Amino acid sequence: MSTLHRTVRLTALAAVVSLAACRHRATSGSDHPTSADPFATMDYAQGPLPPDAKIFLVAGGDDVANFAAEVVEQRALWVKAGLEPSEIACYYAKPSRQALRVDGEQLSEVAPLLRDCYEASPATLHAHLRLAAGRSPAFMYLYVSSHGLPPLLRWKAGVREPAELGAHLELRRGEVGTFDRHAIGLEAGDGPGLGQVEDMLEAHRQGATPEDIVFTPDTLAGVLETLPEATPAIVVLQACFSGGFIGRPDDDGPSPLTRRPHTTILTATSSRRPSFGCSPGSHRTYYGGAFNRVLAQKLEEAPRLPPELPWDDIHQRVRFVVETMEFIDGETPSEPSFFSSDAPSSTNTAASASPSKPAADSTPSTH
Repeated sequence: MSTLHRTVRLTALAAVVSLAACRHRATSGSDHPTSADPFATMDYAQGPLPPDAKIFLVAGGDDVANFAAEVVEQRALWVKAGLEPSEIACYYAKPSRQALRVDGEQLSEVAPLLRDCYEASPATLHAHLRLAAGRSPAFMYLYVSSHGLPPLLRWKAGVREPAELGAHLELRRGEVGTFDRHAIGLEAGDGPGLGQVEDMLEAHRQGATPEDIVFTPDTLAGVLETLPEATPAIVVLQACFSGGFIGRPDDDGPSPLTRRPHTTILTATSSRRPSFGCSPGSHRTYYGGAFNRVLAQKLEEAPRLPPELPWDDIHQRVRFVVETMEFIDGETPSEPSFFSSDAPSSTNTAASASPSKPAADSTPSTH
């Protein structure tokens, strides 16, 4: 298929998809009858991680169905491409009562397809990634779709500079370097939620490790460092501010993830931008829907394993779709970003980005 034909297909896709913005609040529960809970009799998968697991698909949010729908859809793509089900581990968070009120129809559709998925908690995901890394897999692929926040402590304190934190939060030695990081929500389990910063600090002071309570560039880098150096790692993150997992130009430089060789990272946004389509009623996020469609096209051309795919090309095509959708809907560009330690530095979009002010209305709400 010619480049022109591909562009036409992608433009057509962008023109017919209209999703709500990540930062928009959900419709009031009073406008929707409460749906029966399809998860009430479902337990998270309890069995051990399959010994050949190397693809990890994570729906971290508990307030909308979009994230889980993307995971279900993508798992089917990898199976169709020739991966065994045992090579794919999936994770989700059971929906809140509010989610059942405002997004019950789609949640009911995806629930039966999540029965063999584990809980999307920081502790479970980090433990499974460490276990898989210790088995020296041929590759590791991680897809996470959820909500995200900018550096947690500054977000909580409402300040821009780390030096201002002491005037707003009671912090102990080492907590700024540990918790003032971009983060993505993994809302299953009993631990603190994404925006519950004070509860995170207290849990850490009581002995919990950062990997038990939060998912940040630093915790993920710590896991990936246990992979054999030659093992390719591909990380795709659909969340607001997820570019902070690549570059932190306003903070302390590139993410530790960028120091690992043979690592590729795609994010839905730059470090200072929100993403879109994360509200009830949207069947996919802007980025997640576009990513799955482009991935499907690439796998239809030739079934391939993740390390064999042209990730820079996939990023460019997904970014085109997302930018077109944002232009049509009048949204501030989210700036999807790309990094590869095996690619020329000129192709890496977030690590070399210059600082920019966040959008005026981009301060996220917690859920």
